[in-house]
Amino acid sequence: IDHDALQCGYCTPGQIMAGIACIKEGHATSPAEIREFMSGNLCRCGAYVGIVAAIEDAREKMGA
Repeated sequence: IDHDALQCGYCTPGQIMAGIACIKEGHATSPAEIREFMSGNLCRCGAYVGIVAAIEDAREKMGA
């Protein structure tokens, strides 16, 4: 919500699950790495900038 990482909500469950895995598996060290890891999750609204920002923020809050 803080980063407008969702719009229609269609991809949200998959983005959340993949985002958590991205962080836990250590693939969230840079925006480029996040984008590569998340590349299999398609967002029809094009909220990719917000999704990457949300993952970076979550990484910090999760202490990863």
